[in-house]
Amino acid sequence: MLKEALYLIPVSLGDHALSGVLPSLNFEIIRELDEFIVENARSARRFLRIAGFTRSFDEVTFHILDKHTPAVEIPSFINSLKHGKAVGLLSEAGVPCIADPGSEIVKICQRQNIQVIPLVGPSSFLLALMGSGFNGQQFIFHGYLPVEKESRRRRIKEIESMAYRENYTQIFIETPYRNNQLFEALITNCQENTLVCVASNLANPEESILTKSIAHWRKTKVDLNKKPTVFLLYK
Repeated sequence: MLKEALYLIPVSLGDHALSGVLPSLNFEIIRELDEFIVENARSARRFLRIAGFTRSFDEVTFHILDKHTPAVEIPSFINSLKHGKAVGLLSEAGVPCIADPGSEIVKICQRQNIQVIPLVGPSSFLLALMGSGFNGQQFIFHGYLPVEKESRRRRIKEIESMAYRENYTQIFIETPYRNNQLFEALITNCQENTLVCVASNLANPEESILTKSIAHWRKTKVDLNKKPTVFLLYK
């Protein structure tokens, strides 16, 4: 029997078997729900089917929460929670609310004393940090860096200075089709001794986690185009 709560449901980072990355409890909860808050209904349906959800989607309510969702609509997504139902919040990949708009829903639930239950699942930036060899006691996740070339250059220099000054691991991501541009900006603007970890296709058969100095990366041929990647920088 589900609690009257918002369940934060992680999604796999790839298309491989879910049993290797998600606990069985997650599947049990998913199969009992009939209302979800998602970024994209099509990908959510696909994940749910892979997770063993057998109910007809005609009987399921999907609320779309993405960057285009009007702010005035968002509070209505928790109406069922106010009336004693359980609702699932799905990320597009990885865990909800990390580089993900789901935090807006959680914020509303916290303000209204609605229980929030996070479920266990893969987080790409934590997996990358674990495999990087960098400081796991102190780190900062910056999300996306600026796209504009000069703004990105300045931000990279700021992040690098922070790593040296405060001894914090710096973590950031990029849209997969712009990975190569970000990587080029890193090797162009960072000091030779600065360490960068490039973690791609995490929790997938093609997974790669490589840590090298900028000097070594400049001698390495890299193609990260369309590969989900986390970048980490450290001194």
